[in-house]
Amino acid sequence: MMMRNFRKTICIIIVFLMILHILPVTASSERDDASKTYLKVGVTAALVVGAVVAIRSTVVNSKAGRHYQQGDLYAAEGRWDLAVQSYTEALRIKPKYKDVAVKLETAKLQAEKMFLQKGDDARRQEKLEEAEQFYQQALGYVPTSTQTRKKLADLSQELVAVYYRRGLSYETVNRWDEALSEYEKAYLLDPHYLEVATRYQMARTRVKGNLPLKTVLFFINKTSTPGVEEHLARELQTQMGVQARGAYVMLDYGKVGTILTEQAEALSKTLDQALAMDIGRLLGVDEVIIGEFSSIETKNRIKIKVSAQVLKVPSGQISKEVKPFSYTFSKKVDSSNWWLEIPQLAEDLAKRINK
Repeated sequence: MMMRNFRKTICIIIVFLMILHILPVTASSERDDASKTYLKVGVTAALVVGAVVAIRSTVVNSKAGRHYQQGDLYAAEGRWDLAVQSYTEALRIKPKYKDVAVKLETAKLQAEKMFLQKGDDARRQEKLEEAEQFYQQALGYVPTSTQTRKKLADLSQELVAVYYRRGLSYETVNRWDEALSEYEKAYLLDPHYLEVATRYQMARTRVKGNLPLKTVLFFINKTSTPGVEEHLARELQTQMGVQARGAYVMLDYGKVGTILTEQAEALSKTLDQALAMDIGRLLGVDEVIIGEFSSIETKNRIKIKVSAQVLKVPSGQISKEVKPFSYTFSKKVDSSNWWLEIPQLAEDLAKRINK
């Protein structure tokens, strides 16, 4: 079909050239007639433009056709990823190419199916990282595929365990760079896995220039609203992490909560510096943050008095002390809901600690 179109284009050009050849004879008999000259120029221009358009159309059709045919060959061989590439290129060259869009979508679905099968095979052979790569490739062809996303989600839990075990093996022989790499991969897959988060943060402190590892332990609540102390500790932990700017690393507070629940009563009956040192050693951190707060009732505004200390582990030396200061809440806050503004208080306190 394309060859016939090309021959037709050549024939049209030849006919126009013949007409152009006759024009000078006619024009020579009436040289004073300027309109004949204009006609000659116009026909010549039309010929040139027509020839360029025709040749360009022929070239485009030829290139698109080659990719289209190559796509068909790849599809027949079951090489669906290459078929997708060829059909995509054909469609790029000639967006209105008949049937290409339909074949491209079919090829994408088949490519997804092909890579899912490869992923399943790799998973059965316990080549989990290869399986993940295949599943990711499958998702690239059909991003909305719920089947592929489910396979990736299921596989990620297995990979977390693999990366975590590798990290531990590197850690035991003090190969902290490799340990950090493995822990980081596990952490990115499941940042809520407490033990992974803890190991990842500890490895970072070893590798990133021996950065100090810190954590918020507890606040003594001297107000009449129970439970706010843990809320403040968690929010301060978050704000300290936000404001770290590469100067230190914060241990995940979930690990702290677990240790406090399991060990606090056995170690000490009161929340004090001695308990802070014991918990700090168990956590393996360099510094711990403790504090206390009490409320101040006023006529128009709610205020809270807060203090904090940063203690070195295991010496108990105070490396930073925030003297008691008053924090005033907004006017809309009253004695029943002042704890809702704890995040803002934590941000202010973190700035004072890092000052």
